[in-house]
Amino acid sequence: MHINNKTSLKAAIYRLEQRQIEQKELLVAQFHETYESLRPLNVIKSELNRITGSSETRNNVVNAAIGLGAGLLSKKIFLGGSHNILKRLFGTVIEVGIAKLVAGNADKIKEKGLELKEKGIELLHASKNGYVL
Repeated sequence: MHINNKTSLKAAIYRLEQRQIEQKELLVAQFHETYESLRPLNVIKSELNRITGSSETRNNVVNAAIGLGAGLLSKKIFLGGSHNILKRLFGTVIEVGIAKLVAGNADKIKEKGLELKEKGIELLHASKNGYVL
């Protein structure tokens, strides 16, 4: 655009001022969006959503949790609260071994657990209706 008089200068200044206002609004909006996304709670939420977003990852996390839980439970069952260093070492070996075994076969274990649940429900219904299986 060519400015050659006072009117076209004023129009050009007005357009630049409007553009400046629009850019300022966009900049403020982007600042607020960035500020919100960088808040610690929002960072944690977004990372958890990213990590657990895929069903495979979610399944792996569940399998690992089941394995760890089974390992800790087995150690507690076998050893109780022993303070003997050899027993504690043996307990840790048992814990890791069972955790690995369960985590590796978690899908099969879940399947068998669901089958047992269904059989239990059937037995419960049968006993309520007076039938004996």
